[in-house]
Amino acid sequence: MDMYGQNEGLEKEVKKYKRLSIVLAILVVILACVSIYALTHVREYAVTVKESESTQMELQRELDSILREYETMKNEYGEINEALAEKDSAILAQAAEIERLINSQADYRRIKKKLELLQNQGKEYVKLLDSLYVVNAQLTNENKGLVRELGQINQEKESLKQERESLQQQVNIAAKIKAYNVSLKAYTNKDVETDKAKRVKKLKTHFLLGENNLAEVGNMNVYARISLPDGRVLAIGNEDAYSFFNEGKRLQYTVKEVVYYEKTSKQLTLSWALKPDDAAVAGTYHVQLFTDEDFIGEASLTLK
Repeated sequence: MDMYGQNEGLEKEVKKYKRLSIVLAILVVILACVSIYALTHVREYAVTVKESESTQMELQRELDSILREYETMKNEYGEINEALAEKDSAILAQAAEIERLINSQADYRRIKKKLELLQNQGKEYVKLLDSLYVVNAQLTNENKGLVRELGQINQEKESLKQERESLQQQVNIAAKIKAYNVSLKAYTNKDVETDKAKRVKKLKTHFLLGENNLAEVGNMNVYARISLPDGRVLAIGNEDAYSFFNEGKRLQYTVKEVVYYEKTSKQLTLSWALKPDDAAVAGTYHVQLFTDEDFIGEASLTLK
């Protein structure tokens, strides 16, 4: 009985161990399956992450390539692309959006579609720049042509101006009135010509005012400036009333006469009478004749 009881207890222990072994075996199998499953999924995840990173890099390279081509193209066209600043801003905004999607690992197909759209926008931009370049080149050529024409016109105008000025100068010269046969003579109190200084009471300048069909008809001021041997000018006074302008200078005159000129020659005599207490001196006297516009003649006289 005791032996029998021992055998029965032993059998129970064996059965108990067998059940535990089976349970452990099952657990080991389950753990193995779980480990295999986990390992498989970890490997798949690692592959997926690697593929995702590779795809992300590929998309980034594609975006960078498009942007490099775009910047190169903009630099080639220089200032022309400034006319399309709004279009340029839209393209750069689209590129920034694509880069954001790449960094956030958005849907691959969505990003590819946007990259294609960006590339098409770049091509459209190039077409617009080409059009602007052609138009700008045409305008530049037209402008150069206009500049040449304008330069030619200005040159012709300047040439015509010079011709007109030359003709006007010739007309002005031709229209000048001249004095001919100018002489300065001294006279006694009885109006007898003399060359003796002590007998002189009057100085007269005789001249022929020349004929000129180009001159204007009307009153004309004729001035005689008689200078003494020492260079002083005989004059009524030093006031401005006894002076006139010639070539920008104010000059004193000795005698003034208003002559009505009718384009024909006219004989004139301008006379200066010495004051009772004045006396002429020996030496050479000079007379210069002027109108308001020109110097018209001169002569000299030597008294003994």
